[in-house]
Amino acid sequence: MRTLRKSQPHEAALQPVGSCVDSRQYIFSFAIGSLSELPADFTGLPDLGALRAGVFLPRDDAGWLGRRDYPARVLLLTEHEVVVAAHPAEREPLLRVPIERIQSVECGRILLLGWFVLTWQGGQKRLPYNTRTRGPVEQYMKTFKDQRLPAVSGQQSQRCEVFGEPPTLKFEYARSAELLPGETVLVQFFHPAVCHARGWSIFRREHWFAGDLLMATSRRLLWITDRYKGRYECYGTTSLSAPLESISDVESGMAVLGTGLKIDFRSGHSWHIPFRETDEREARKFERAIRRVLNEITRKAS
Repeated sequence: MRTLRKSQPHEAALQPVGSCVDSRQYIFSFAIGSLSELPADFTGLPDLGALRAGVFLPRDDAGWLGRRDYPARVLLLTEHEVVVAAHPAEREPLLRVPIERIQSVECGRILLLGWFVLTWQGGQKRLPYNTRTRGPVEQYMKTFKDQRLPAVSGQQSQRCEVFGEPPTLKFEYARSAELLPGETVLVQFFHPAVCHARGWSIFRREHWFAGDLLMATSRRLLWITDRYKGRYECYGTTSLSAPLESISDVESGMAVLGTGLKIDFRSGHSWHIPFRETDEREARKFERAIRRVLNEITRKAS
């Protein structure tokens, strides 16, 4: 793990707008409420009008030979679009994506590693950050999700259908942190992380099967997992959100992909949620319940 450099009191992130400090030296994220609050060296941005939210994301800490995996960026949210701008010295193209085109958003955190991914038809953008000051980043994402994921009409009063096992404390915390104001859970499926051990003493080997919490809510489909790049992560979780109307199909028990649940979206991308064979019966019940929710949405839209 990289060693963070020691910062002085009132570090660069607190410098007033108009100072000559290079914002690439900032090491903390901070909220941006208007274009006038942008770092002074972020020049050349178009007039975007009023902002709903904004956040500055510092560049990666220097690793071996001074290399950094990502630049300093600002992430802005207007009434109609998401705007991502890298520090001008990086020559990274300005990204502007209409909010209604964004099909899913992924947010993850493992110790100091944080990231979120925006996916739309024909494109995807991954935005990593250091979680030492994650508050402004998480507030930005809550504002974005609240704007992008409107409540589904008539679904709030539906009784929650629960399948699988009760969520563990880790997933209860992640669920509580993820749900938006007024959001209710309609359908839920959970299987916990499970450890499979082989051998004895110094020859003992452990293999973890990660946990997954899937929910259809009054605002979206939500998947929370402690799987990262195919491996179980004890100290982190990832959440993925998508509007219910963006789902094109749900299928469980695929022979080609092994036991699991596949969710296809109209944008062309998919979620693949693996589960154990012992969970297959409950997963199929969850699939049927999701289909009922989607059919109800289609019926009301027609």
